[in-house]
Amino acid sequence: DEAAADLLPPDVQGSLTDLRHPEAIEVWNGVVWSRLGRGDLAWAWWDGVAGEELAPWVAAERGRVLRELGLHPAAERFDSAGLELATDVIDVCMLRLGLTADAIGRGDLELARLRLGSVEPLIERLPDSPRLARQVMRCSWIHVEIAFLAGQSPPVDLLPWWTAEEGVGFPDLYEHGSVFHRAKGLLFGGIARDDGRLLDAAADIAPPVLRWAVELARDDRQREGALRLAREAWREIVPPPGYEEAVARTPTAERLSGQRKPLL
Repeated sequence: DEAAADLLPPDVQGSLTDLRHPEAIEVWNGVVWSRLGRGDLAWAWWDGVAGEELAPWVAAERGRVLRELGLHPAAERFDSAGLELATDVIDVCMLRLGLTADAIGRGDLELARLRLGSVEPLIERLPDSPRLARQVMRCSWIHVEIAFLAGQSPPVDLLPWWTAEEGVGFPDLYEHGSVFHRAKGLLFGGIARDDGRLLDAAADIAPPVLRWAVELARDDRQREGALRLAREAWREIVPPPGYEEAVARTPTAERLSGQRKPLL
């Protein structure tokens, strides 16, 4: 339906028969379910992908889902395994960025910088394409996370902004992203620019997998009702099979269950 199609990038919508591999449609189906917060159904689709060419991409998507749930060591195992198999250069970038994010999640600033340094020169040499644009977006988000981890001011040049005249504005890169990318960009933009209007805009469009994170960011700004909305959104998330107990022990799960206070 239209809502599900919005979770796919524009270059994929309506062209699912013209992709780089016949089984790519199955990977994208898993991506859509993952962005709807259904890790169980995402895993079911990805379990059915037999093509070795797509194995690195599937590994990267599994890593992303686990990382979003706070399971950074488990995500790193998938990203590392996928990188060993990757021959497609965009897959290599995607997996190296995933590994960078894994290091950030574990609080290892030195390793995160090292890993980012291994992928940025590669990204800079590649010709423009929709697939590359999405990795550049991810790279901009990672720069924000590294800056915060290092106690520095985050770069904002590739993040969405707000103006009184036009409201939300997006860098050109976001033309190649889905509603997921726009919502995540607004989340990072709101945090990095310290602008609650961007967080409100993110809340308006965030798919289930991001909604709880957006509401937690709004709660950090003392937005009334945001914590309740974050808890409601978190309850909608279904972890991948076998990871339910690990997810329940994460700091996010503890915060949303009232066991842990927010880290301000």
